[in-house]
Amino acid sequence: MKKMTLRTAALALVLAACGGGGAVVATVNGAEVTTSDVEALYAEGAGAVPAEQFADNLLNAIVEFLVIDTAESEFGISFTGEEIEARRAELEEQIVNDSGGLSYEEFLDQNGFTNDRILRIAHQQLVADAVEIALVAEASPVTDEELQARYDASLFDLTEACVSHILVATEEEALAAKDRIDGGESFAEVAMDVGTDGTAEAGGELGCTPLSQYVPEFALGAYEVPLDQTSSPVQSQFGFHLILVTERTTTPFEDVEDDLRRSFEAERAGGLVQDWLLEVVTAADVAIDEQYGTWVTDPFPDVLPPA
Repeated sequence: MKKMTLRTAALALVLAACGGGGAVVATVNGAEVTTSDVEALYAEGAGAVPAEQFADNLLNAIVEFLVIDTAESEFGISFTGEEIEARRAELEEQIVNDSGGLSYEEFLDQNGFTNDRILRIAHQQLVADAVEIALVAEASPVTDEELQARYDASLFDLTEACVSHILVATEEEALAAKDRIDGGESFAEVAMDVGTDGTAEAGGELGCTPLSQYVPEFALGAYEVPLDQTSSPVQSQFGFHLILVTERTTTPFEDVEDDLRRSFEAERAGGLVQDWLLEVVTAADVAIDEQYGTWVTDPFPDVLPPA
């Protein structure tokens, strides 16, 4: 979804509840969003903000309010000041470790941040984590059939082969080259004679590598051809190939099952969060003062800047 995630830095900088000082920019389910709420997204001293950037940050302010509000009403998610401060302290430690020798205070000063803004980031992260956990808990567990399908779709990544090929321009040339090999000439000799790419002078050798390094048509041909046999012509965007595989190993399912499960669950969790977020924001009652922008939900929720 355009510009909308639970973890973007922009969203993380918004107050947990709207209604700060300044003029009212919009209402979200009856709650007021003010210029101060939107301006809280900018670094200190940022100066005048273009209308398009203001509209983008207004969208972020709206989304953040809805995430916080809906997380509490739908899942009972809320955090105490002590919990938010504990996460802020973790962020402070991370900032110091990653800032190249700056102290926490120096980092805040150089980036126009305040400690209050880091507290807002901490709150946002806590809510994002809790929403994801709640949505995953409601979903059905990953099935063995889904894992097997993920494994099958990853076979080229999991298969390494030692491959040689002969590349020519037409199928007729490929068939003629194969007839020579079937007649007793070596694959390498024919490759050096008729091959048209840079591997020809090396007898067509491509080395040993995961099949995912090749274009799909070639990878499939290298996966299916019996070892030490020359394939039928395989067409790709480069021309027609004869393929010879001398070694091929595929990592067994049981060796990667745990990794597949973790990646599948992480990917699905992200999808659940995005679907939930889209539903929450699209269903919201949002009204924006036309001097600041226009609210739309088709094809996705957005704030269009004023003309």
